[in-house]
Amino acid sequence: MDNDSFELPFLSNIGLMVTYKCPVACPHCIVEAGPHRTQEMRLDQALALIDQARKYRDGFIQALCLTGGEPFYNLALLTQISEYGRALGFIVSVVTNAFWASSREAALHKLSLTAAIQAVTISTDVYHQQAIPFEFVRNAMEAARELGRVYTIAVCTDNDQDPAHLKVLQQLAEMGEGENIRVAITLPIGRARQQAHALHYGISSEPPVTACPVASSPVIFPNGDVIACIGPLLTLPPMHPLFLGNVGREPLSAILDRAELNPILHTIRVWGPHKLVALLKENGYDALLPREYISNAGCDACYKLLSDVRIVTALQAIFCDEELTRTVAYGRIHYLKETAMADQLRLGALAE
Repeated sequence: MDNDSFELPFLSNIGLMVTYKCPVACPHCIVEAGPHRTQEMRLDQALALIDQARKYRDGFIQALCLTGGEPFYNLALLTQISEYGRALGFIVSVVTNAFWASSREAALHKLSLTAAIQAVTISTDVYHQQAIPFEFVRNAMEAARELGRVYTIAVCTDNDQDPAHLKVLQQLAEMGEGENIRVAITLPIGRARQQAHALHYGISSEPPVTACPVASSPVIFPNGDVIACIGPLLTLPPMHPLFLGNVGREPLSAILDRAELNPILHTIRVWGPHKLVALLKENGYDALLPREYISNAGCDACYKLLSDVRIVTALQAIFCDEELTRTVAYGRIHYLKETAMADQLRLGALAE
């Protein structure tokens, strides 16, 4: 792992998937959000989860990210959740497609109504722009800037050389946002499965060598499921190691405490899914491995490995090795400055 890589401390931020509703149904949407969806987190449910998060390890969790779907679709719910979270001391952020920013005045009005939200991630790319003009994104960015909100731009593409994608990046760069963009690879998962024939990926025989910063921030869904990230694994049944539990069946604290000791999860965080591939090869499971991976897409490698029950079973057997678990705990200390795993394993000398 590159020591200069940006990595949130584990569990310092959690997400609430507040709604699957969205005014648009983008062709790449991993959660298949849209105006037809009805699943939404109840207000009492969300506030109870925020209370649990605030109490966890005496306030260890610092930030709350509200995502969807489109959280601004239900402005009253978004406002109440964000205000409650902010009143308890959380840094509150939101992920949005800026459908509400049809004009500068509208953008300023909506962000003013949600004053408890301190950071905004705005999604725009060739998929979103089929329904939401770039001008809306511009309005949202300018309103965020005027109101002193931190903001970033999230862009998806299946091909980083696609002219339409490059045009989006150029538009953002011309606004001075070149350093404020986060690009992710679109995967043929969720609604994008229907578009798989039209996606133009680079292919590699090996997964990318990169750690995963996203798996540091678990997300809680309206049905109570807690998943280690909001990547493609959320589309799978709860049989994979990054499915952490369900808050309807046990307290959030128990789920998060168990996650601290999850060696597969932390191997992905420290070294990336390519480390899992190496371990599988070392232990004679070559025949189970995927034949190809999407280039520069760690999420694709993670999904392909953990969606295969045979591979999950093999990894669970491999990680029965206590020495390997100790190595993961040491990796967390060395690369991420995190001692919680070593502390819980009572590896006192290791954590010093």
